[in-house]
Amino acid sequence: MANVRWAMVGTGLMADLILRDFPLSENTELVALVSRDSSKADQKLAEVGISALSLSFEQAIAHPEIDLIYIASPHSEHFWMAKAALEAGKHILVEKSFMNSAEEAEEIYALARQKNLFSMEAMWTKFLPLHNELIEIVKSGRIGQLRLIEANFGLLRTFDNDHRLFNKELGGGSSLDQGVYTTTLNRWFADSPIKHQCTSGYNYPNGVDALAMTNFEFENGVAGRGNSSLATALGLAARLVGDLGIIEIQEAFWHTTDAVIKTYAPNSDVAKVEQLSRPRKGAGYAHMIEAVSNSVLGGEIENRQHTHAFSLEVMRSLDKTRADLS
Repeated sequence: MANVRWAMVGTGLMADLILRDFPLSENTELVALVSRDSSKADQKLAEVGISALSLSFEQAIAHPEIDLIYIASPHSEHFWMAKAALEAGKHILVEKSFMNSAEEAEEIYALARQKNLFSMEAMWTKFLPLHNELIEIVKSGRIGQLRLIEANFGLLRTFDNDHRLFNKELGGGSSLDQGVYTTTLNRWFADSPIKHQCTSGYNYPNGVDALAMTNFEFENGVAGRGNSSLATALGLAARLVGDLGIIEIQEAFWHTTDAVIKTYAPNSDVAKVEQLSRPRKGAGYAHMIEAVSNSVLGGEIENRQHTHAFSLEVMRSLDKTRADLS
């Protein structure tokens, strides 16, 4: 197999963000864009200048020249689509958050293992060059012992129950859409299981979370804070605070190419400041796409950079966040 042959499900925002990165991704070929309306898929492909098929989901999972289904539909569709794709013998990549609950995620990962098929949550941040270099900087002790992680993903949006971000039936709410990023960053950089968490905030009248502010305590003693909102402009930056310095991950923290590193000498309040910038390929999704294709070509059923266990821990955390607000 020279390339892994992909079909992407969805013609909305995710397609706008990601499609142009497919031609930049090694070992990868986008064979089809999946939509219930083939004219929408045709139009989207024409806009980005990609030659691919326009298929229904049923056609895609039955197509013999498609290896992997990338599910970028609303959260409400993730479970049944992932299950159907696996039952049809296709590898899967599923947009974050992976499922609506940890229970659903456990079932899908178990089915994928049973079928000996690759499966992963599409947490592209974990494949970006800047973030992986920051992980190594933290591990090196350059900012001393890591003590605190803070991540904010808060937007001021007008409530619209017809929009997927707010609609309960479509898996709406800030946690599944934004909190998955803040929770992932906290857990990733802490490099330790979550020992305890508690969330404050509030829900919209329809029951989906409008504001979720979560405090984490990790088993290694690191403290974390992840704030997500659809109703409050919290900002989009993150900070990693150690005994000897601070790393400020610039907005928007989940896809930025820039960070500021501030380190302090003992008994000095004057920081040594370093600007760190690391380019990414395309819009940044190509790094994840290539990693997934390489895992499939290597016969792996999960990727070591973003494992099933990590994804499940984040999903359980998001379940707890929403339970705290109910």
